[in-house]
Amino acid sequence: MPIKHYLAERTYSENLVVKVVTDSGVVGYGEGIARQYVTGETTATSLTFLRDHLIPKSNGVHWDDPENLFEKLSELISQPNRAQAPAACCALELAILDAAGKTWGQSVAQLLGGGEEPLVYSAVIPMMNQPSFHRLLQLIRDVQMSFVKIKVGNNQDLAVLSLVREILGHKVDLRVDANGAWSAEEAQERLDAMMVYGISAVEQPVPKHDFAGLKRIADRLHIPVIADESLCLEHHAEDLASLRACQVFNLRLSKCGGILAADRMFEIGQEQGIAAQLGCQVGETAILSAAGRQFAMSRKLLYLEGSYSNYILKEDIVNEPVEFGPGGVARPLAGYGLGISINEEALQRLAVIYEKINL
Repeated sequence: MPIKHYLAERTYSENLVVKVVTDSGVVGYGEGIARQYVTGETTATSLTFLRDHLIPKSNGVHWDDPENLFEKLSELISQPNRAQAPAACCALELAILDAAGKTWGQSVAQLLGGGEEPLVYSAVIPMMNQPSFHRLLQLIRDVQMSFVKIKVGNNQDLAVLSLVREILGHKVDLRVDANGAWSAEEAQERLDAMMVYGISAVEQPVPKHDFAGLKRIADRLHIPVIADESLCLEHHAEDLASLRACQVFNLRLSKCGGILAADRMFEIGQEQGIAAQLGCQVGETAILSAAGRQFAMSRKLLYLEGSYSNYILKEDIVNEPVEFGPGGVARPLAGYGLGISINEEALQRLAVIYEKINL
């Protein structure tokens, strides 16, 4: 079925996968997904930036230990580079981190100083027709999900929320995501009407550049406002924090340009008392899902999204299942690096563009 929200509708995914091979033969994989309506990039511009800028700049760089790795990666995957092609930056960084973890016998979470506690993911419900929506709610109820996010932004919002509560009950933590559908004035009116359904948070109620409108909503509501499309780079995090325009940052790894940038935004929020949630890109493979899992294992996050690959994709490219189980519970991934192995046959078969670059 199509995955739809206010800004887009998708029936397929274009994913940029990077494979790195070290001098000693260790292989690492990373992934990024361009979203033009969020970051301005396309798959084509990301691939060009990766080929013509990032990879040549990485030539001859050596990493001796995790501290040195993070320092040099931060120089390579800089904020100006991420402003141009965050998906490309994310894919290359994750591939290097995956190879580094395998080289040093650590998971990426361990490289980041994290633990191995089980995680609880949210269900995310797109805009959809009534029969499919009703069936999906029944599935969410049957697997006993504790956290649910629903896409809103049209005239059916109240009817949808009513049905959610009718089927899932009132114990489920229910938040809404408008993907910038409303003006600040309209958002206040819409959200006032939604409060009767016990929503716990609202994500991106106004367009991404309307920081003042986001602050108006954050000042007025007694529930958290989550910034998503408004938050792509560190300077966005700093501006949002200084304005007190939200209470939660949504950290999507590909949108942010990788784990290290997402972690810096997490720290900016922590310094100002702003929480964070793990977001995801629609259509990501288990590479990005595994990276999100590693990040979530290393930092305390309010909500977790992702690990949907086998629930959404017709076919994935990894050998291990990465999706969550009943209740949204996900166990730490065993193994070093990202904790996954790639099905090379599936990757080669599904690839529509393949380039090999020797350094």
